[in-house]
This record gives sequence, structure tokens and C-alpha cells, in this order.
Amino acid sequence: MTSRPTRSERPITPRLRQTLIPGLFCGLLIAALPACGSITILRGTSGALVSSEQPHRLDPDLRTRIFDSEDKNTADLVLSDLPMEVLTDGDAWQNATGQVIHARMFVKPRPGRTPIETTACTVTIRYLVLAGDGEYGLYAGGGFLIPNGAPEGSKFSGEIYNATVRLVSATPGFKDLIGSGRLDIDFSTRRNAEAVKRATRNADFLAFAALPVADHPLLVNDE
Repeated sequence: MTSRPTRSERPITPRLRQTLIPGLFCGLLIAALPACGSITILRGTSGALVSSEQPHRLDPDLRTRIFDSEDKNTADLVLSDLPMEVLTDGDAWQNATGQVIHARMFVKPRPGRTPIETTACTVTIRYLVLAGDGEYGLYAGGGFLIPNGAPEGSKFSGEIYNATVRLVSATPGFKDLIGSGRLDIDFSTRRNAEAVKRATRNADFLAFAALPVADHPLLVNDE
């Protein structure tokens, strides 16, 4: 049986393994992602996204923490500093200022069957930064999620570590202050199927409406 690595033993790797990626997010996880920054979110409290490229950081107060699951191997987590009434209202997102993390566990790791190593990938990440006035940026990537049990009850908790994210799309006026970084989260969530459905639908809409990085007027040739 492979033992779970401690925080001090987890190396920061420069590349995500491009395996085990579910359909919708395959395109978000193909590129190699640097892993020099970090998010550290204490269970049920707050955290900080530290850029690996620029001297900036984000400090979300994740007051809203919900999840839903279809079976014991998959789960959708939504963590945000937006209040529930804003998170579930698509119109309110247009002028909101805040951050929304959508993490999808697509396989529950099993010792001896699932590779438990820092380059494995069992969770996809979408990190939306809402800048107000309709401007926003979408950071995406993936990493490894170790759950505390199966997501079958009213509560679900665990840890995401060694996930890397980078900016993949944004609105024309969004100013990127992060670029790319590393994500580590200790999370504790409550089941709320309807709220997760609405929040992820809102995130889907923004993701498809934003400009890919290659077409962004503020980011192209901005060395």
C-alpha cells in the first residue's frame, strides 16, 4: 500500500501528468504549468493565491462551501467568497467582485489501484476571479484530491494538493495579476445540489463567453 505523503515530502513539480482527465476539461490541462506559487486554505477558513510569475496574491474569504455528487467516486465542489444569494444568481455575477473555485473530483483514489503521487491528477480546477463591471478571468488546471471518505452524506471534506492553475481566458478589460501558480486546499463542504447546479452553470456561461488567452488584447505579446 502506498503511504500518503506529508506536506514536507511533497515536491513542487513543473508538469502535470496529462492522464485521467475527463472530457469537458481536457483542453484546460494540456499545457505544462509552473508550480512556484501556492494557495493554502485552512479547513473552513480562508487562503491566499500567490502568483508564481508576478508579485501579487489574492486572499479569498471562502464563506460559501458547498458540494454535490452523483456517486461515491465523483463530486463537484464550489468554494467562494460570494454570499449564497449572489453565487446562485447569474445576473448578479455581471457586476460582482469576488472569487469562485469549482473543483471536480472525477475519480476517488484507491490505495494500490490509483497512482498516489504528486504528478497524478484526480481533480480539475476552475478558479474564476470576478473584477466587477463585467470583467473577469478564468484560471484552470488540475491536481490530486484525497477525500476524507466518500461524498455520500451531507458533508464532504478532504485535501487538494499540488494542483497548478494558469490563466486560460478572460474578458477584454481584465487585468491578469497572477499568470500561474500552485493550489493546495483543505476543504470542508455541505451538500447543496441546487446551489452547486446554479453556480457551476454560471461558471460555464462565463467560461464560454471569455476570450482565450491567445486572443486577449492585453495579454498577447505582453512580455
